[in-house]
Amino acid sequence: MARFVNSGPIALFGGSFNPVHFGHLRIATELAELLQVESIRMMPCALAPELGVAEASQRLEMIQLAINDQVMVQADDIELQMRAPTYSVDTVRLVREQMGVETPLFLCIGMDALNGLDKWLDWRRILDYCHIVVSSRPGWSCPETGLLGDWISSHRCDDLALLKERARGKLYFCELTMLAISSTIIRKKVQKGETIRFLTPDSVVHYIQQQHLYE
Repeated sequence: MARFVNSGPIALFGGSFNPVHFGHLRIATELAELLQVESIRMMPCALAPELGVAEASQRLEMIQLAINDQVMVQADDIELQMRAPTYSVDTVRLVREQMGVETPLFLCIGMDALNGLDKWLDWRRILDYCHIVVSSRPGWSCPETGLLGDWISSHRCDDLALLKERARGKLYFCELTMLAISSTIIRKKVQKGETIRFLTPDSVVHYIQQQHLYE
């Protein structure tokens, strides 16, 4: 599996996507434009923590339906092909091996995830393979003290041009459009028999109905 060989800069955007919605798609599009990557890869995790979860293959298929024929935003099954449980450090290590050492690689996470980063497996080693791009989240702020705060301070880069010149090793913070949509809201609406149109693409709405997901 050498999907990244000889490619340009890549951004990885992981999540449960249970289901994918317009909020996810907006973030992915803005990240792709901001980072000027060849593509941003939306990666559903193999195991999702939510109740009423769709199968990993179904969540991947919904992403494929949602992005349709977009070139910049793509669905990626890399974590579905790895032995569960999967860890971010293993994912970025694998992608880096396939890309080579010189091409920039970005792992995109939210501020909420950053606050728990020190609980991730081998979290300090993630920057050995990629940059981490952190988007704002309502109600969350950047850790400034303790082990995680010191680590962030020592690796933070506020110069986007400089970030793009390097292959790995930095943290960058950005403000993106946060639509007031969540997968939880969509699942609850389906359970109540309410419409989910305009929260996720029609192709995803139809798939959820056909597969009787979240009922």
